[in-house]
This record gives sequence, structure tokens and C-alpha cells, in this order.
Amino acid sequence: EGEEFQERRWVEELEHREAANDECEVNPEELDSQFPPDPDIFSLSKSPISDCPICGLQFINFSEEQVSIHVNKCLDGKITTTISKTSASATVGQLGCDAERLPPGHTPPKPAQPSPFPLNSVHAGQPSAFSKLMASNAEDAAWANAAASEEASRGKRSFERTCPFYKILPGFAICVDAFRYGAVEGCQAYFLSHFHSDHYIGLSGKWCHGPIYCSRATGNLVRQQLRVDPKWVVDLDFEQETEVPGTGGVTVIMIPANHCPGSSLFLFQKALGKGPNPKKRRVLHCGDFRACRSHVEHPHLCPSIPCPTSGKTKLQKIDVCYLDTTYLNPKYAFPPQEDVVQACVDMSVSLNNSTSNLLKGTKQEGGLAQFVKNGDTAAPLAGGKSDIKRNQGRLLIVVGTYSIGKEKICIAIAKALKSKIFASTPKRRICACLEDPELDELLTSNPREAQVHMAPLSELQPQTLDAYLQDFQDCFQSIVGFRPSGWNYRPPTGRSMTNLTVKTVLFGQNWKSRYAVNNMGPQRGSTKRAACFGVPYSEHSSFRELTMFCCALHIDRIIPTVNTGSAKSRQMMRYWADQWGAERRKNGLF
Repeated sequence: EGEEFQERRWVEELEHREAANDECEVNPEELDSQFPPDPDIFSLSKSPISDCPICGLQFINFSEEQVSIHVNKCLDGKITTTISKTSASATVGQLGCDAERLPPGHTPPKPAQPSPFPLNSVHAGQPSAFSKLMASNAEDAAWANAAASEEASRGKRSFERTCPFYKILPGFAICVDAFRYGAVEGCQAYFLSHFHSDHYIGLSGKWCHGPIYCSRATGNLVRQQLRVDPKWVVDLDFEQETEVPGTGGVTVIMIPANHCPGSSLFLFQKALGKGPNPKKRRVLHCGDFRACRSHVEHPHLCPSIPCPTSGKTKLQKIDVCYLDTTYLNPKYAFPPQEDVVQACVDMSVSLNNSTSNLLKGTKQEGGLAQFVKNGDTAAPLAGGKSDIKRNQGRLLIVVGTYSIGKEKICIAIAKALKSKIFASTPKRRICACLEDPELDELLTSNPREAQVHMAPLSELQPQTLDAYLQDFQDCFQSIVGFRPSGWNYRPPTGRSMTNLTVKTVLFGQNWKSRYAVNNMGPQRGSTKRAACFGVPYSEHSSFRELTMFCCALHIDRIIPTVNTGSAKSRQMMRYWADQWGAERRKNGLF
């Protein structure tokens, strides 16, 4: 999986270590017994990805975690990998065999898994959303077959894998985020929701299976980082309806997803029949998103709109919603982004203004200490030694980021401290693709000029922060790191999850999570010199936000796109989608 699930593994491991020594306010094991995570998330079995889209290394005997680490290091310009000598020799030994197995020329498209529902399967008046997908034996079998096929395809190349039904839009000739399956029979257009590795994996300079539709920022990254031939990449404009060639009249409207830069929701529409006012099939694909007010009030998504001819209000329905279900679990009703960003800003300003002496920690080796050396020269501040001396005692803030994502925290802290933001050369090249003038203005190549540094999220720990600080003792006396992830969130003790109802989630005061500095606590191993804070900042929708989103819109059917590998996980998601539908029918839209 991608970086989000890597972070979840790290947080869970940290929890288990701390639970062995401390008594926690909330017992994570009890919560997980009520709402167990998808076992596939934690699986370290062989990766389903066959080779690196950047350097072409074949992932034989690699775990999914090793694959994700390798790909992201390639994107950051660090083309190295940590594998055993046995694995390395196996990789070299099998290169010839794999090459001989490849069919000559372009591999023919492979049929996708048959969809359990046809184009016209949704009818007005049916009682629930997700249950209509899961109710029949055929539909249950489709989910089981998809999970079994994914498991069986681990370690296989793209032309040996079958695209699961939840990656395709039946009747539309379109796939979304399905590049790891190569050419899909009948697919005329391949859509990419955003540039995170678990969504673009399978894309490389060898891609030749069809046009790739995405936002301009995502397209810039696909061309630059993955070296895909520009002739295959089609940049779409947000909020503009565009007809997709070869799909029989399908149009798409791209909507900002509020996830990472360039991330998109895709609203697909297709006329069913002919005539002046044919009925339209409307399909929303959420990719990864953080649901917000602008989504439910969007003129193409909101539940009712004025009729252009009569002026009367008419129903606007979404027939199918492919939903980002990363946090579809009541355990993760984390606070709004704005709260977490402001808490990080307040903490940074408070510590920056502190005049107390900070304790000196013990230097520990860590990968973060090498981060600044990746193509950058640690130049002194303009003005010479006197400026450096005057700035001794300053606080250094390090914010963990993905290849893209989490920039909001960096920008907010930098503006509050009136500071630049340091990022390595590869990271700045990635940021340049985003075409964000505010971020571009703040970025610098001089780490001593900036109080705010961007660093890989996976490398932020108290020990590595302390080691990182050693290189900048002439400018900085202390260091604070922020690890932003929704997996850091733990619900308050007073929030009951027994007999939980949708109404309670929507309107219960205890479910309107807030966050401030007094909720922050340093992670184990932090000192007064080097402290690390895990903060519940996520760019995915929280459980409550998913509930509000699905209760505020007329959605006929929900198809989950995350955590679909186990029957237990699917059962829990089905339960909540059914509850959302029942709430809408009983009490109206939220």
C-alpha cells in the first residue's frame, strides 16, 4: 500500500511499545476488537507490484512496505533499497527468466473482473445504498473473487493480473487508479486521481495503453517523475465539463478533492438513451479526499438544483459513488484540519518565543541526518558569522511530509514565524510541479536560512531529530518535529461506541472533535532539546466527515475503494452505509 498505510503501521508499533510500559486512557486493543482493521493493511506478504516505475528494479521477494519505501526514495532521488543479500541475488538470478516470459511487443488488453451490476442497475426508490451492491449472492461473490484475485496476483506482472470491478466504471469504458493492471480490455480512458504511489503504481515510461486523464499538477509529476511520454497525459481543468473521446459520450467534471495538491474527484455523466432530455447516469469517483462543505454545496453534487426551464427545484442524484473509505471506522472521528494546523502553529510560536535553556540530548544515528545532504550545500546565512551567532538558540521545526501532501502545515508555521521553508533539491523539483506561488515563494535551498524544514514523514523520530540537529548547532539550539497523520488520533474516553447511531455521530457534541495545544503530547524518547509530536492531521475524510458527506447528498449506491480485502471489513462498511441510507430516508438530508 501507499505511504498512508506505512504511517499506520508505524503508529500501531509505537502504541504497542508504549502500552507495554504505560497505562493508556484508551485501550487501542479494545477498540480494535470492536472495529478490527483490515488485515490486508498490515500484511507484509509479497508485493503485487512487479517493478519500480522510476528505475525499473524488479520487486521479487519484496514486501509491500519495502516497495513503497523504494519507490518514494526513487522519487526523492535516493535510488537505494534495503534488501537482504538473498533477495538481491534472487532478483538478479530471475531477471532473465522474467524477460523470457514477457510476450513480444505490446501485451494485449486483459478483461477486467465482471461487474456485479450493469449500467442500468440503479433504480429510484430502492431502499439503501451499499446494500444494493452487497445484498445478492452474485455481488458478495464478486467481492470475494476480487479479494482472492488480488491475493493470488501478488508478485505478478501487470499483464498477469486482473483489474477488479471496483476499479472500472461499467458501461463507461473508463478505469480509475488502475495502472498496476496494464491494458484493460474495453478501457478507452485511464484516470489518475492524484500522485500518490498506491494510485499511480504501474505507470512508467513504458506506458502505451491509452490516454491518462488527470489534473495539471498531477500531469506535471507524471511527466517529470515517472517519465511517461507526454503524448499519453491529458491535463484537465477543474470545474470544466469535458467529453472523453472513445467512451460513447461520457463527460467528466473534475472537482478539487481537498487531499494533496492536484488531487481530484471525478464526476462522470453519460446519457441513457436519446432525445432532447435523456436521463443521465451520474458516477462520482472520490479517489482520496477530505470531505468538506464545498463538496456538499458544489453545484454538480448538491442534492437539489433549480430547473433551467421551469425554475423549480429538482432532485440531483448521484447514482454511484466510489468512496474513499480509508477511515470508515468510528475510531477515527478526528478533528478538523484547521484545528490541527493552528495547534501546530501555536506550539511552534510558543516554543520559539521561549527563553528557557533547553536540555542537551544524546546524538543518535538516523536517516534524517542525511536528508539535508541530498544535493544541497549547507550555506551560511547572508551576512556572515555575526548573523549566525545572533541566531544561535533559534528553534528548528521539521514537518514530516509525503512525496506530496502535508504542505499546509509547513506553510502555516513558516508564515507565523516569518520564515522560509527548506526542502531538498528533489523535493523542490516536485514542489515546482504543483505550481503553487505561495509555496514557491517560501521555499529555499539554504537549510540555515529556514526555521521550517520539510522531511520524509517516515524518518521523523526523537532520535533522528536529535541527530539532524547536530549539523545545525551553529544556528539552532533545539528541534521539534511534527508527524501529521490521522492514525495518530485516539478518541476521548467519554465517547461511547456502544449502540452508536448515525444521529449521534452527526449531532452529538462529543463527536465534534476539536484540537488545541493542550491536546498535544511529545512522543516517547523526546527531550527538551529534540521533541517529536504525532498530530492527528489527515488529508483523508474522518469517519464523521464521511457520515456527513453521505448523509448530505442523494447517493444511490456506495462502492468502497479502500479496506476491501476482508469480509469483516466489508461487512462493517456495508453496515454504516446502510445506516446512512436509513437516516436519509427517515430524517431527510443532513
